[in-house]
Amino acid sequence: MQHTYDAVVVGSGPGGATVARGLAMAGKKVALLEKGKEHRNLGTYAGALSIVEKAGFFKSKEGVAMLMASSTGGATTVYSASAAMPPPWLKERYHIDLGPYADQTWTELKAAPLPESLLGNASRRIMETANHLGYDWTPTPKLYNRDKVESGCRCGAGTSLGCSCGAKWTAREYIKDAVTHGAHLRTRAECTEILVRNGKATGVRVHLAGRDTEEFYADKIILAAGGIPTPGLLLKAGIQSAGRQCVIDPTVLLYGISPFEGSHTDPLVSVDTWEFCDSHGVRMGTLIDPKLMTLISLGKTGLRHLPKGRHYHHMVGILIKIKDTPGGWVDASGQVSKELTKADFDKLAMGKEIASEILTASGCHPSTLVASPVRGAHPSGTCGIGTVVDTNLQTAIDNLYVCDASIFPEALDRPTVITLIAFGKRLVDHLVNGKNA
Repeated sequence: MQHTYDAVVVGSGPGGATVARGLAMAGKKVALLEKGKEHRNLGTYAGALSIVEKAGFFKSKEGVAMLMASSTGGATTVYSASAAMPPPWLKERYHIDLGPYADQTWTELKAAPLPESLLGNASRRIMETANHLGYDWTPTPKLYNRDKVESGCRCGAGTSLGCSCGAKWTAREYIKDAVTHGAHLRTRAECTEILVRNGKATGVRVHLAGRDTEEFYADKIILAAGGIPTPGLLLKAGIQSAGRQCVIDPTVLLYGISPFEGSHTDPLVSVDTWEFCDSHGVRMGTLIDPKLMTLISLGKTGLRHLPKGRHYHHMVGILIKIKDTPGGWVDASGQVSKELTKADFDKLAMGKEIASEILTASGCHPSTLVASPVRGAHPSGTCGIGTVVDTNLQTAIDNLYVCDASIFPEALDRPTVITLIAFGKRLVDHLVNGKNA
């Protein structure tokens, strides 16, 4: 079967949903293709395992776990709803000014720091202890529906399984807007090939679950499938520069057992610090995984740590996330090679040392502290601006664009959603109004 549109958007995460929404609102005929489905059992282990690729066990060849989500809304279904403006270096080093689009998005989504009443006792105690030690911790800006949160709807650690109360903003909101304005959403639709003729992208070939392959043709093709699937599609299309210089924002959780109620009821990353971000590429915040995930993490660090899981309700966690060195590759089959460098491990060690000091000062005995294995929070950088796409996000193939985390020219070193939405709105401005970067 064949279908014809003005634009086909592959992937419904924050980048793809934003582009589909913007083009549909501009009167364009849009197809939005999503490999996953509209999962409804958010907030459950079964739901989360069906959303993330390989039930959360997708790894690089070197064994580094990475998060990839296949569901309407992409990874926003399982993110912490933390918000941050685009990094200044995008404008300084790459001459890309996302300011107007990011400012508009920040206001539209009502991003704001959590009020003290919602921080949770454990997070508040960590923040107060850290500041007493001379650090600078503050409440984290969030993309929350304040009415739902303040009425008592709070998922705590379970937010990383999907927000069951609906307080967290996800890209599904933009998908609804897109569909309302006429966009055609197809779920369980996996793009397998970009169709190219005479150097121009003309469409995509898609495998629909339970059905035969279908082809979607359009004047513009926008890939927003993510930092690992997108370069694979570009490599198949002949763009050999795709898939290199992968970054993943390596993340470690340092746990401690406290004499007070732990972090499990607190919003994820209720408080954080940016003081080492620009100088060392290290960010920290409060976070603990849901109980089963914590037990798995403890088991991976050594069976001797498993008994600590009995004290889950008294466990406190500090997240350490670093800006990693670009390297490795993604191939056309989706296999990833990514090793961390000595500089990356030094950053993680610095973060763990500071987090240990804070947890110990908060009342956690040093013998209870344990660090999780390293995980990749944001696979990205594999179709970077200046190497695979230009500043208008177009590839070397005419009419073929990319708008997901793969376009980051280096590790973003902060929550990605506002930046991705800003890139999406900027791309819509280019496609609809002819505005060039």
